[in-house]
Amino acid sequence: MRKSIVVLYSELADYAVTGLNQLAHFHNVIVVHWPANSEAPFQIRFENGIKAYNRKDFSSKQVHNLLLETNPDTVLVSGWIDKGYIKAINNLPDLKKRVLMMDTGWTGSLKQKLGLLILKPLIRGLFSHAFVSGNKCMIYANKLGLKEYNIYTGFYSASVDQFEPVFKKRKYFPKAIVYVGRYVKHKGIFEMWEAFIELVNEGFSDWKLICAGTGNQWENRMEHPNIEHLGFIQPSEMQPMLLDASIYVLPSHFEPWGVSVHEMAAAGLPMILSKEVGAGEKFLVEGGNGFSFPAKNKDALKDALRKMMLKSPNELALMGKISNELAQSITPKTWIETIIKIVED
Repeated sequence: MRKSIVVLYSELADYAVTGLNQLAHFHNVIVVHWPANSEAPFQIRFENGIKAYNRKDFSSKQVHNLLLETNPDTVLVSGWIDKGYIKAINNLPDLKKRVLMMDTGWTGSLKQKLGLLILKPLIRGLFSHAFVSGNKCMIYANKLGLKEYNIYTGFYSASVDQFEPVFKKRKYFPKAIVYVGRYVKHKGIFEMWEAFIELVNEGFSDWKLICAGTGNQWENRMEHPNIEHLGFIQPSEMQPMLLDASIYVLPSHFEPWGVSVHEMAAAGLPMILSKEVGAGEKFLVEGGNGFSFPAKNKDALKDALRKMMLKSPNELALMGKISNELAQSITPKTWIETIIKIVED
């Protein structure tokens, strides 16, 4: 029997819409979501009868009323960043399941430890389940008071089928590195550009760095003959760019997860990730399909780039194969199966 699900989401991306559209084959889905982010203007197309509402048109009271009117079997909420969503799910008498979706991993920082004093009573009182990104996030959800048996991993899934054709079509490994992400300082883009330019000047002059994205640092981007700035590219249009590259780099200072890592793994790209990239726990095997380095450390990033750029095409092909295999551990299918398990259990 079809059940009803209301999803209270923050910023929607292409991969989330893919999952929601497929979920709507099995259950009735209503989505409330934030307006599109100008730094990541994904094209959003809901299908299969999904009813979608823009959060900017709804007060927390109106979201609450929507929940009262629709009386869903399950409501999923993307974290506690939207205080209006938290208000909206309070005092819902007949709601069976309230699922916290979160990507923040437990670090044990003083800030997180102090935050537990406020968050734990709130989260434990409002949510029955959690759908989290990875193992560190599972630890955090448990510390927030949710029972281990009600915490599920795999919250983020790339649209694997959209990127896997790159892996299957790849015939050669051009001397090119690709970065896909926002042009914001905490992504580590300035260290990346500086490290790459130094390597070009030290003998890697036949390599190029391809950058796709936009953001508040776009006007401050580093211009260089070996660096291409393509602007934002829709995921469905990335295939030609990815076939022109051999290595993926994400040097973030802070990155709770990073779905682009999953996408690039599905595309069969070896990767270089800062140790702050959460998705590295799932999609990076040190020395197997790539290398990690301490965030904000330009010299360490440069060393990792150099090691990868010295790899032979055969070595890169083997690393790419490992990336692709790792990408199969989470898919839109497993994402849907997890939600269905929560809803129907």
